[in-house]
Amino acid sequence: MPPVATPEVQPGPPAPRQLRPVVVLLLVNLGLSVLLTITVLLARDSVIAYQLDHRHILDPQQRELLRETYLGGMWGRVIGNVVVSVVYVFLVRALLRGRRWAYRRVILVGSIGILALLLVQLTPYPWWMRAEQIAQAAVLAGLLYFVLRPEVRDHFAKHLPGRTRRTR
Repeated sequence: MPPVATPEVQPGPPAPRQLRPVVVLLLVNLGLSVLLTITVLLARDSVIAYQLDHRHILDPQQRELLRETYLGGMWGRVIGNVVVSVVYVFLVRALLRGRRWAYRRVILVGSIGILALLLVQLTPYPWWMRAEQIAQAAVLAGLLYFVLRPEVRDHFAKHLPGRTRRTR
């Protein structure tokens, strides 16, 4: 059987050095999120007690229901971090390959992440959790700054070959 010809993918220009801070900040953001998740799981009883005390709910049944809800949210965060960790690996890989879709996802991750971290400030959390969330929002703001720099934006321009294609 003759070998099957595969279409050649023209490599794009090498990734600009300005892309390095984007990758580093993505990984720092992921690291902060994982660190907070592990810390919250280790201190889950005190975090949940803090949240319950700041809700001023006295009915034992409502407190127990809310306690279960908060605990479920913590486990949801663990699962979310596992999923995001896997996604980040593919996202960083695609960024380094010059894929435009990955570039656009990073802008989306940064924008939605900042908004979510600011909105979560409305939930009662201990000061150390708030501080970490604000630090994480600052990291995402830095990420957006670097990803929107002209050199990086030009590297992911739509008209460049191989920027929109999803190849291995």
